[in-house]
Amino acid sequence: MNKKLKISIITVSYNQGRFIEDNILSVLNQKYNNFEHIIIDACSKDNTLDILKKYDHLIWTSEPDKGQSDGLNKGFRKATGDLIVWLNSDDAMCDGAFEVLNKFFTENPDKHVVTGNQVFINGNSEVDHIIKAEPFTYERLLNTRYCSVMQNSTVFRKEVLDKVGLLDETLHYTMDLDLFIRIAKEYKSYTIDADIAKFRVWEDSKTTTAQIKFYKNILVLKRKHKARILSSGNVWLIWQFIKYPIKKLLKR
Repeated sequence: MNKKLKISIITVSYNQGRFIEDNILSVLNQKYNNFEHIIIDACSKDNTLDILKKYDHLIWTSEPDKGQSDGLNKGFRKATGDLIVWLNSDDAMCDGAFEVLNKFFTENPDKHVVTGNQVFINGNSEVDHIIKAEPFTYERLLNTRYCSVMQNSTVFRKEVLDKVGLLDETLHYTMDLDLFIRIAKEYKSYTIDADIAKFRVWEDSKTTTAQIKFYKNILVLKRKHKARILSSGNVWLIWQFIKYPIKKLLKR
């Protein structure tokens, strides 16, 4: 039997005791025999640490950090696996995902980045919908309205980080987009038609609470990477800034 690739799962956490055990168990339930789960906690004040102490297999720390990007970079530096999975603390892996990923990368040694389907769940872990995997390119991420990557269901070889570098710690909302723009500049992305990870959308998630800050960070990224001024992505972004205050007024 061929040796399985080692998978490093990187999770950052702060006061996510409500969901962190589901995250941990979704990794353990893979029944995959070559992985490490690295959890970087930012001194949680809830029951997170009590949960982490229950699981001897975890590689974890709890210490102050300078934000999510700083915490993730700490985890990336600790990683010793062949493959990197970035799994947020309120998200989870789908059953059988690691075997699917191992098969793809062992059968395709020349491929470095793959995205699988993403399952959207709510705060009660109920499935809302599933988004099928799509490949991403440098042009698409930088100059069109499709300015996101399904981060938790996108997996890449460790050597990708070695080449493109770690997260930009000045970014707090679009550090994933910045990373994938840099990855897309160097590597072709591929897809697999399999459910890889669950993305949780709930009342306190960053996706829900920080839309306008997210759009501002996208603007910073477009300048950083010298996006085209007259692009469909910029038109879409301008519309978001116009639409957002109107939506808030209508909700009053």
